[in-house]
Amino acid sequence: MSVKSDVDRGLEIQGEIEKLKAELADIETRLQMAALKNPGEHEELKDADREGKRWLAQGSDRIVPVILTADLIIGEFAANSPRSQTIHTASRGQMDFFFKKTVKFENRFDTGKKFRAQADTVLGPAAPNFITHCLARDKEGQPKSRIVIAWKETEPASHK
Repeated sequence: MSVKSDVDRGLEIQGEIEKLKAELADIETRLQMAALKNPGEHEELKDADREGKRWLAQGSDRIVPVILTADLIIGEFAANSPRSQTIHTASRGQMDFFFKKTVKFENRFDTGKKFRAQADTVLGPAAPNFITHCLARDKEGQPKSRIVIAWKETEPASHK
């Protein structure tokens, strides 16, 4: 093979990859919308320690789980802000267990699961209220969450 043919084929493959990525993004958007429109069909996650639900998208031979995660925990926020005061109060003075303070407060945990477990351990019955104050929110104040299409966690389809 020559450099010229490798470049030509590489560019052709790159074009195909971009086209397939765009198609997959459209498919994932439709699956996410279907999961949101069918809340009565949601079931518990396989990992009982995680918060969220899953919806099973039925294909011809495989089922793809669509994971609706629990609301996301805030990653960081400004020190001395109204948010920091609210979270400090809800933490009952225990913010150091959850956030490290630099010029801002930064979440100490890499997953919401770990954060929530720490809240249960440190705050006990006060944990749910604290978690509510620590949720990441959009511009309208609604909690942010994620929907994940679990392509690598497919299951055999039940042919009913």
